[in-house]
Amino acid sequence: MRHLVVSMNLTLNGFMAASDGGLSWHTDFWDDEIAQAFTLQLAGADTLLLGRKTYEAMAPYWRSIAENVNPPRHDADFNDLMLRHEKVIFSRTLTRAAGWGNCRLANRNIAKEIESLKMGNGKELLIYGSGKLVTSLARLNLINEYRLWVHPVAIQKGRSFLGEFKELPHIKLSSSKKFSSGVVLMCYKAG
Repeated sequence: MRHLVVSMNLTLNGFMAASDGGLSWHTDFWDDEIAQAFTLQLAGADTLLLGRKTYEAMAPYWRSIAENVNPPRHDADFNDLMLRHEKVIFSRTLTRAAGWGNCRLANRNIAKEIESLKMGNGKELLIYGSGKLVTSLARLNLINEYRLWVHPVAIQKGRSFLGEFKELPHIKLSSSKKFSSGVVLMCYKAG
């Protein structure tokens, strides 16, 4: 059975994005070491699960990378994986997912879609961002692992990770790693 993994960048004060959805607070910490860690994580998966807002924010960037004849080489392996992986978009309002390779809309209720994906062949299922999707999946106890990338920065206002969650999932720290940029990756197994 495939595992469902959440990979989330967080501020020290628990925000996953600024109030406007901005992520500029974490780009200063993206270096070769972090790029390599994210690439290894992405190589362990073959399917990305995204909520509508995350999809709409990411798709234009990745379309531009795909169309660029000479894309930047510093993250070439990561770029290649992002373009090749299947992307499943969860949305109640989108009628189609187009313009970014290997995208499709989830076509069942969330629990049945995840059950079907988990039972299929392949590597890990990976969620980037997508706070509302993560909250829904956590409430249904469908997440197997949380990989929280805590950045040494705080912001005034933002979108809280699991902010509306009344009962936190039962998780246990399985590993942690400190990066030279000050980012700490904390991996929690659910159960």
